[in-house]
Amino acid sequence: MSNPDKTAPHKKSALAEAFHDPNLELARAIFIGMAQRIYSAPSTPEQKKPDPKALATLCFRLAEAFEAASHETPKVKAALEAASKAAVKLDEVDLSHVFQPTDKT
Repeated sequence: MSNPDKTAPHKKSALAEAFHDPNLELARAIFIGMAQRIYSAPSTPEQKKPDPKALATLCFRLAEAFEAASHETPKVKAALEAASKAAVKLDEVDLSHVFQPTDKT
């Protein structure tokens, strides 16, 4: 009999690879920093601490905003423009003369 627990880590890593969020590490770092400040600070009865899940959602939104803003920097814009110019756009290439039948007389 095979042990199902032995296959579980393999399935988990395959799932992790299939669903890879590029902002996960950044959101995690933001969450840790914010959670340290928010949850370690003393609070008063009228000051309520945010729900950790709501804080995590905010951290993901901040990470997404950071990624979007990073694409607006002059260095990244120049790199994207250079890559766009270097790319071959197949829909703009006229290959009709290649596929025309030649007359053999």
